[in-house]
Amino acid sequence: MTNSRSRVRELSTTAYSRSDYTGWFETLYAEAQGNLDAIPWADRSVNPWLLDWIKRSQLSLQDLRVLVVGCGLGDDAEYLAGLGAKVTAFDLSPTAIDWCHQRFPTSPVNYQAIDLFAAPAEWKFSFDLVIEIYTIQALPANIRPKAIECIGTFVAIEGKLLVVCRGRDPEDACENLPFPLAKDELNRFVDTGLTQRSFEDSIDHFDPTPARRFRIVYERRSR
Repeated sequence: MTNSRSRVRELSTTAYSRSDYTGWFETLYAEAQGNLDAIPWADRSVNPWLLDWIKRSQLSLQDLRVLVVGCGLGDDAEYLAGLGAKVTAFDLSPTAIDWCHQRFPTSPVNYQAIDLFAAPAEWKFSFDLVIEIYTIQALPANIRPKAIECIGTFVAIEGKLLVVCRGRDPEDACENLPFPLAKDELNRFVDTGLTQRSFEDSIDHFDPTPARRFRIVYERRSR
C-alpha cells in the first residue's frame, strides 16, 4: 500500500506539471496489470460510508436509477445493483472498466469508460441517486468546481446525491493527494440547483488511519 501511494504521488505530480490532471489514473490502472494491491483505493468491498448510509437511511433502491461516479473497480456499483438498483457506473480509465467486467462477468451494472467532463448529454437530470465517493478529492483545486458542476447536474428531480470525502477547514493546508475539501467548495453543489439535506463532519471510524470525513446528502426538489 505504501508503494502504491508513492506511485500515485509520482504519477500525479508528473501529470500536473504537464497540466494533465486526470490522465495519470489510466496509467496507474494499466501499470497494475491486474494487481489489486497496486491501486491504493481498491478495498475489495463496498465503501463503509456508503454501506452505513444505506442502512441508516433505510432507502429502498429497487428499480432506482443510480449513477456511480468514478467507480474504480466496481465494488460500490455491485453492492447497489444487488439491492435492486438499475446502476450505471463510469470511470475515466478504460482499464478500470475492463477490470470491472473481468471481476464481475455476469454483472447487471452498465459499466462505461467516460470522462466526467464529457458525460453524455442524456445523463442530465436523469438519476434518482448519484454516488460520489472520493473522486472530487482526487482532483486539483482548479478543476474541482467544474467537476462539482458536472456531478450536480446528473441528479433528477426528487433525486439525491451522496458525497463522501476528506474534510478540512478553509484555513487548513491542502497540498497533497487526496485533497481534503472545505465546506465552501462543496456549497457549489447548491449552485447546480441542489438543496443540502444533511451534513456530517466526523473522524473516520472505519479506517485505522484517523482522517476527517464529510458525508453530505443533497437533493433536487421539485418546484
